[in-house]
Amino acid sequence: MKKLLLASTIAGLSLGLSAPTIAAENNYEAYQASIDERGDSGVSGTAVFNPGEEQVTVVVKAENADGMSAGIHQGICRYAEEGENAPEHVAFKKEPKFEGSSFENGQSKATVDATLDNLMKTPHSLAIYDGEKMVACGNIQ
Repeated sequence: MKKLLLASTIAGLSLGLSAPTIAAENNYEAYQASIDERGDSGVSGTAVFNPGEEQVTVVVKAENADGMSAGIHQGICRYAEEGENAPEHVAFKKEPKFEGSSFENGQSKATVDATLDNLMKTPHSLAIYDGEKMVACGNIQ
């Protein structure tokens, strides 16, 4: 029984790193998503979403991203290059729905006109760009 409790506790702690913190049903306090390197870009990091009434402040911290930009897209990262083969509800839309600021000292910050609940209800992702090339991406789930 103790082993099961320990395993459940460890699993719960690991889920807490990437799952939203919920105060009440659909009332998110904060959410953190991993941003994974694409190709051999050397760019990866995390995004923290802090909700307000009708807006979300997004702070992205990433290594090797200074001078690059971030954007929130409808769809998931898996289909960023294979959009025509994707089911419509998860297809990655090339045009960002929301754009972030340029990275400075490893950080980009933006406030977007959306609720965290809306970003979580449908597939969205956060991508980091070096010019036109996507160098990192993470799903908002």
